[in-house]
Order: sequence, then C-alpha cells, then structure tokens
Amino acid sequence: MFQKLLDRLIEQVPEALAATFNDRDGDPICSRTIQVSNEGLQLLGAYQHVVKRHLQQAVEEFDRGEVKQVVFATDQHWILMMGAKEQCTLVLVMQREGLLGRARFYMEQAVQALNNEL
Repeated sequence: MFQKLLDRLIEQVPEALAATFNDRDGDPICSRTIQVSNEGLQLLGAYQHVVKRHLQQAVEEFDRGEVKQVVFATDQHWILMMGAKEQCTLVLVMQREGLLGRARFYMEQAVQALNNEL
C-alpha cells in the first residue's frame, strides 16, 4: 500500500524525480526513483531527522511549534521533506522548474494517506 501511495505522488507531481518514505531510523519503507540514485535518496531520508532537529533548535526561541516541513533548493532541484506518524519521513526530489505549491499540496495528501496506513 505504501508503494502505491508513493507511485501516485510521483504521478501527481510531473517534475518529480524521486520519492522515499523512511522509518524513524532513516531506513526506506518504500521508494521510487527516476533519476536520483537510491543511495542519495536514502541519505536524504536518513538525514531529515538531523536537519529537523537543528532547525527546531534554531526557531524555538521565537516559535515553539514543531517544524513540519523542510524545503530547500539547489541550482537544479527542489528537495521537500515532511514528517509523518511514528517519526517517519516523506522526501520528494523534483526539478527546480516544478511548481513547489503543487508538490507541497500532494505531499500533504500523501502524508495523510501514509499516516492512515501506519
């Protein structure tokens, strides 16, 4: 079921190049890649917790809320990370010319569906 949800996310975001759903230890539960190496994708999922923890520490002085999404860009790609239940993480890599808002919308829907399966 997780794989179907991930495949649907890739279909809904035309510029998507890869997606992974990782457990709390950073190990992939399922993934799909078109142009990104599996190793690179796994590293993104594994490091999401470290990135989130450091960002949480940086903003806690003025915002006690939980960091729910992390989005960053390179010259060619957007990388989006969203947390799910049980400290799982959804990561999407897409081409930079892609619509970030659309990707975020469909990722939020995917996280809800993944949470329902956990």
